[in-house]
Amino acid sequence: MVTKIAHITDSHLDEEFPTRNGVETRKHFDSVLNDIKNENISEIICTGDIGEDQGLMYFFDQLKSYSLSITLGNHDKFSQISKYYTKGTHQEYQKIYSSIERDNHKYIYLDSSAGIIDKEQLYWFQTELISSKPILIFLHHPIIGLNTKADEIGRLKNRNEVLSIMENSQNKISIFCGHYHTESSIIYKNIEQYITPAVSFQIEKLQNKIEINTKIFGYRIIEIENTSVTSQVKLLEL
Repeated sequence: MVTKIAHITDSHLDEEFPTRNGVETRKHFDSVLNDIKNENISEIICTGDIGEDQGLMYFFDQLKSYSLSITLGNHDKFSQISKYYTKGTHQEYQKIYSSIERDNHKYIYLDSSAGIIDKEQLYWFQTELISSKPILIFLHHPIIGLNTKADEIGRLKNRNEVLSIMENSQNKISIFCGHYHTESSIIYKNIEQYITPAVSFQIEKLQNKIEINTKIFGYRIIEIENTSVTSQVKLLEL
């Protein structure tokens, strides 16, 4: 049996920056959801930067019929998201992170909303990596860097520490993330990292400047069969 998951990220619903640049974030989001429906996918994992104010209400209302898991991005606030979503909430740390074993894989959801994996979460993460199963990790920030301006200014602050913990694991690890508004896949030792395009707008892979593309948006379809994990990116344009 094949499990199909839609990975979405960086919808930025109703936020000022995409709106000022002519991005109709709700239309992009609706188009992605329509495509997910056409693919007969009932499970969605969102890796953060959901939106603001009424955009949050719209997001959770549109996804109420789906099996939904989320991680927080740097634009997300725990106090706002936790009104709609309670799985894996840690009130004492104002974080959302959790793990679950499903069939042949272990899923780990990390909270990088502060731009860092804090020490409490890092200790938890290290113990969660002890597993007999291959591991899927979902978080907002990439762990393995890119040679781009977006990576220079937006990287996870302690990513080398996080990477060191993962490469010392005996498990095969697949990371699914967003944050950079681009598509990328990298293999490093026992780790595969997949950056998924943003639902809102894309950022070109340039070294010296940030240049946005407001026409293209998309998501990723993850397919899991036994211990095999494959994925494909779906790019859309209105």
